[in-house]
Amino acid sequence: MTLPIPVIKPPALPAGSESCGCCAGVEAETPQGISNRYGLSAIAYRVGDYAQFRDSLHAALSSAAFGPLGKLQSRNDDDFTIGLIDAFACAADVLTFYQERIANESYLRTALERVSLQEMGRLIGYRLRPGVAAETWLAFTLETPPAPPPKLSPEPGSFVTGVPAQVSIDIGTKVQSLPGPGEKPQTFETVERLDVARPAWNAIRPWMAETRRPGKEDTVTYLAGQRNNLKPGDALLIVGDAFDPGTNDTNWDFRFIDSVELQSDFDRTKVTWRVGLTNVEATQDSKVYALRKRAAPFGHNAPMWMSMSADFRSNYPNGSNAKDWPDYAISPAGATNDGGFIDLDTVYSEVRTGGYVVLSMAARGSIQIVVKAIGNSDVVLDLGSHLDVFKVADADETSRAEFALAGKVTRLQLRGSNYDRYQDQVRRCTVFAQSEDLKLAPYPVDDAVTGDSIPAAVGADGFVPGRRLLVRGNRAADGQAVVVQATLVSVQTVDSGRCTLQIDPPLANGLERGSVVVHANVVTASHGETVTQILGSGDAAQPFQQFELKQVPLTYRAAANESGAASELTLRIGEIAWHERTTLYGAAATDHAFALDVDEQGRNLVKFGDGASGARLPSGLNNVRATYRKGIGIAGNVRAETLSQLLSRPLGLKGVSNPLAAEGGNDPEPADAARRSIPLGARTLGRVVSVLDYEDFASAFTGVAKAQAQVLQLPRGKTVAITIAGPPGAPVNSASPVWINLLAALKAGGDPHVAVALLPYQSSTFRIGLKVKRDPDFDAKAVLAAVEAALRTHFAFDTRELGQAVQQSDVIAAAQSVPGIVAIDLVKLYGGTTPYAQTIPSRQVRLLASRMHVEQGIARPSELLTLDPAPFAQLEEMA
Repeated sequence: MTLPIPVIKPPALPAGSESCGCCAGVEAETPQGISNRYGLSAIAYRVGDYAQFRDSLHAALSSAAFGPLGKLQSRNDDDFTIGLIDAFACAADVLTFYQERIANESYLRTALERVSLQEMGRLIGYRLRPGVAAETWLAFTLETPPAPPPKLSPEPGSFVTGVPAQVSIDIGTKVQSLPGPGEKPQTFETVERLDVARPAWNAIRPWMAETRRPGKEDTVTYLAGQRNNLKPGDALLIVGDAFDPGTNDTNWDFRFIDSVELQSDFDRTKVTWRVGLTNVEATQDSKVYALRKRAAPFGHNAPMWMSMSADFRSNYPNGSNAKDWPDYAISPAGATNDGGFIDLDTVYSEVRTGGYVVLSMAARGSIQIVVKAIGNSDVVLDLGSHLDVFKVADADETSRAEFALAGKVTRLQLRGSNYDRYQDQVRRCTVFAQSEDLKLAPYPVDDAVTGDSIPAAVGADGFVPGRRLLVRGNRAADGQAVVVQATLVSVQTVDSGRCTLQIDPPLANGLERGSVVVHANVVTASHGETVTQILGSGDAAQPFQQFELKQVPLTYRAAANESGAASELTLRIGEIAWHERTTLYGAAATDHAFALDVDEQGRNLVKFGDGASGARLPSGLNNVRATYRKGIGIAGNVRAETLSQLLSRPLGLKGVSNPLAAEGGNDPEPADAARRSIPLGARTLGRVVSVLDYEDFASAFTGVAKAQAQVLQLPRGKTVAITIAGPPGAPVNSASPVWINLLAALKAGGDPHVAVALLPYQSSTFRIGLKVKRDPDFDAKAVLAAVEAALRTHFAFDTRELGQAVQQSDVIAAAQSVPGIVAIDLVKLYGGTTPYAQTIPSRQVRLLASRMHVEQGIARPSELLTLDPAPFAQLEEMA
């Protein structure tokens, strides 16, 4: 918009006159000429100031045109006439000052008042962006109903707690933040209803153990309890389902314990061995037995036969010509159809019928295992060249006197295969007996949680697709704590107490299983507090009635429309809801519509139609009622874990928190931003066609401070990529409401077949060092502070553009503009992320900011270079 500016010239000098100075003080100084060049940030529009008006009036006193005034000889300030001239000059000075301000407020570039920009924007249908409320996800904690005592009387009413098993969280549930130093409490309200919330969903953990059996390649198992009395070197027998020793069944493994670890936190014992299992399958219902006794056959310690005297040998039964002990066998009872007998070297009363026995026969070159026993001494355990499992069919106690030995022994009847290989191997046979069935414990599960599948140690009952979830945990790669917003896609039942949650989007990084927590009692909340107000009474005789909303500021939420915001205002006339429109122009005579406007004082006004453009209000007493929310701005971007005070507490609701910081809160559009965005609405008109339209549309969207669009060739095809930056203190990312609604608005206002991608801007900083030469009349400390302030203002976020380079000349010019500076010596300029930048202090000719590009098939955003907030690398006076 361009307004004509008059050019006023002073009156011409009379013919023949000369400007020799002899007539000074006798000529008019006003009106002054007005002339302004294009592109100024302020325009001159005054025809004179106080001194000029005063001099002009003084000169008129001597003018021949005012003859009677010639008698006035006094020019003293206390003269009444001179005083009147002085008062008139003061009035003229004030009038021309405000005339100049009015002229400046009539131009988009020079206007300073927000109301001026607001009114100029209305000329082209633009409304200053009102700002939007911050949003976050709240995780609610429900109280778990107490369990009744075990011996409670079954009489009705004997145990009533009043705590419900599940709770519904309604829209408008209020939560307040716990403010930090210098902060004010902020009120949030839920903006959606959660029909079912349960205590079991407060903090769902993944299952950390699963039931399984030892199987092939396993070298570890877990036993229930911690009092199994096991130690390294003890023998273990692992048998498969339906193992039968009498059928030459090989579904078993025999191992010696290598280590025993008591895990008190889980009330279990971890047992390991060296060699992995080879026969037993994990899918079978395998069992683990501890063989508590290690024995030998009776006679294994008999003296050498040839060491006995000749009389003894000749008198020993059948020993006259024998070369070894006659009938030297593990039992005189011998073999049976399905096994045989063995006599142990002493009485083992703990060995009972039905248990298992393992016979081992050592041989030269047999397999040996070295384990660490108590005291760290090595114990060599020989697996032998032969191992066979037998079942004890009978166990008796008997007496024997043979082989120069005598005593009570335990005789076992064994059922199994390969008994004959041990029958005469008295000295080589080792017996592992007294089998004890060990109860297995669930195996720990410690693999990372990845992808779109979350194991949950709760039942699947009650979960409905579309439910909001918050997944938190530590990244497996670096241990960094993260919180992920997700939506439940489906649920799969594992068993009665476990399920798998399918989520979208998938986890970007694997999480340590033990750190994962899933909050399922989650609701979206927005900054603001609901209020109700009776606006007044409708009068069908009045056109264009309007009412003021008393509670401010009115809450706006991010929306997928052209402006990016929609008010949280509901109006009812009687019991009928009326609907908001941007303008009443074009509304039908019967439309129940209203328009929301902001006047010059910043008041929110609700305006109704005249019966032609929108319906008139029906007559009634206090029949115009409004329900709206108040609260908006960056103050709502509260930190994580600060929304912890429940202002609404339904029965059963115990606590609340926000695991993620609130995002998307923005203050109303400032004047400097309005200058840039007001023309954008007229350029796009809500439609997105060209690449510039995409950039303009995004730049004018509420919550977006800067935007830059470019067509990139990505693997999926040509894509309109838009780098966006939110205002300081309100960053925009893929989870922000601003991001989500902007993307939806672009798709709605543009070609649906055009691929659009939003990119968060890359923030980078640079550093400078300089020496200054100052005017000796200026204070050194004040000059250096002014130079730093000028540079920080010139290279701040608000004044920089995406992809804008930093030039030496720009730095020098900004510093040179400070009063009192005579010369500048720029000694350091470095930073940024481009290949031309340096991370070591140096003086670069310029620092380039990267623009959008494709790198390895991935779109990279534009860079915004701002001055590093750290102290300058160097700022001092020249020597």
